[in-house]
Amino acid sequence: MKSREHRLTPEECRRNGFGTSTKFIFSPGESTVYPSLLPDFFLPIYCCTCKMEFFDLPTLDGLHLVPGLCGVCLGAKALAGFPLWVHYPTQHS
Repeated sequence: MKSREHRLTPEECRRNGFGTSTKFIFSPGESTVYPSLLPDFFLPIYCCTCKMEFFDLPTLDGLHLVPGLCGVCLGAKALAGFPLWVHYPTQHS
């Protein structure tokens, strides 16, 4: 990515940086509109039944990080979760 960064606008550089972690919590009583992060490309998510909260990631004090995905099922064997972006209609041409 370093070889392409000079092509990014200042707004794109800010967007690609690290920010606050967000936790999504299922809340069936609240239906909101989740705004699109890329409005020219993806539509907003209507009737979103989750709420967003800021989340502070835990530290690894004294623990050892295991790199990679351990025991994860991918593809058709993957467990249900958040849908991929390919499941949402786009506005691009």
